Amino acid sequence: MLDITELNFIAILLAAVAKFLVGGLWFSKPLFAGIWLKEINLKMEDLGSPKNALLIGFALSLLISFSFAILLQMLALDLRSSLAVAVIIAIGITSAQVGLSFAFEGRSLKLFLIYATQSVAEFVAVVLVLTLM
Repeated sequence: MLDITELNFIAILLAAVAKFLVGGLWFSKPLFAGIWLKEINLKMEDLGSPKNALLIGFALSLLISFSFAILLQMLALDLRSSLAVAVIIAIGITSAQVGLSFAFEGRSLKLFLIYATQSVAEFVAVVLVLTLM
């Protein structure tokens, strides 16, 4: 049964920070920034100020972390099973849903894989923080 008063809100905040940082790293120059920009046909200077995107991104990171905290509390799983849930949600739900849009929009498999693996990495980071705190 869900009891919101038992949620660890510090862990939720830290999980959101971890998700946000993994996303930032994912789209950094050493990793996928160059490929991502090429696939969306933009240059770094075309993106403009990231202020609004960063604020929205962090707010959504909080929502995702909060949602995972609720789900993990309701399921009461061990670390290994919790990580499996994160991967299943990332691949089987999030990536599958994005993939539907990509198929109809004619976007590349390369761009899809960047987003799909980003979901896996971020969701695993969120679950690790939530489960280990």
